[in-house]
Amino acid sequence: MADKSKLAQSASPTSDETIVVTWQRSLAGLATAFCFAVSAVFIRSGLETLPSPLLGVTIGVLVTALAYAILLIVLRRPISLADIPGDTIRFQLLAAILVALSTWARWVALDMAPVAVVLTLGRLNVPIVILLSPLLVGRHLEKVTARVWAGAVLIIIGSLILNFYG
Repeated sequence: MADKSKLAQSASPTSDETIVVTWQRSLAGLATAFCFAVSAVFIRSGLETLPSPLLGVTIGVLVTALAYAILLIVLRRPISLADIPGDTIRFQLLAAILVALSTWARWVALDMAPVAVVLTLGRLNVPIVILLSPLLVGRHLEKVTARVWAGAVLIIIGSLILNFYG
């Protein structure tokens, strides 16, 4: 059985808790952004010799699944679906379907358009996330302020400037 104290430390905050944002806690998000951006360049290069973007996605998914399987084996953390609430499983399955569709669409888009255009259009995810996250996750965890919206607007404007005038 998993150590409850370790699970509590990694769990999401409850409604009484606040997430404190520091640069150290932002490193995973920054690493995600870096890897996502750089991967688009490699995807675009790889698609030049592949007959179909779907083949590229398939290779990527297989490598990803293998990497996750290795991590599960190395970490040796017991996983029991019985301990996971049904709503959580449903949300994760829906998220997986949406990630799969968006990944496929991204590869198709990278096959058809320059990387800068695809990534710029991808920044349209910012206002969508800002609108949906308080509704789905809760306003107590996702505090959307005027500063957050101003940042989102600047990201979109900057992306469009880079795309159309860069």
